[in-house]
Amino acid sequence: MSFHTTLPLMVLAFKDNLDAAVTVPPGKVIEVMGPADDDRFAIIRVDGEEFLVFESDLAQLVA
Repeated sequence: MSFHTTLPLMVLAFKDNLDAAVTVPPGKVIEVMGPADDDRFAIIRVDGEEFLVFESDLAQLVA
């Protein structure tokens, strides 16, 4: 499932560095890869890189 961001979206680095937060700017296409091990998060792909995003933030994007 893919979406265009219309607002900035805060995401967390996936795998090794969970302390790194970055912002996905408006206009980017994100691909939802599926749920993360922690059920508060989903895994998304942006420009070939994977990130964690809060499920609640993702729900607002698709609402």
